[in-house]
Amino acid sequence: MPAPDSVLAAWNAILDMLEMAVGAAERTLKDPLGPLSAAPQSGVEPQPEKRWQPPVPPGPLPAAARRRAVALSAAQERVAKRLEEARMDVAKQLHAVSSVPGVGAPAGAVYLDVNG
Repeated sequence: MPAPDSVLAAWNAILDMLEMAVGAAERTLKDPLGPLSAAPQSGVEPQPEKRWQPPVPPGPLPAAARRRAVALSAAQERVAKRLEEARMDVAKQLHAVSSVPGVGAPAGAVYLDVNG
């Protein structure tokens, strides 16, 4: 059985990681392009995201970390709701764009009668 201090430290590391993920999601909502929106001369290269793997809990959540975990859960819920709203907004925009005739259609011959 691991020492209670090591279990708490492990949980704190997990909570740190999850809080950073929530912060990253919030930054993405504010600036969806992130580094891609930087000017080309800035030298900022976008980094590929690593596939997220859920952490392996070191044991039951200690009581000392409960308040932090509950606050993190609430923050995750808020960000998830905002992400879903953003997704729905993008879907509406895509639907509007796709409803314009010719948008997304293969290029074909277009004839313009300039003489009337």
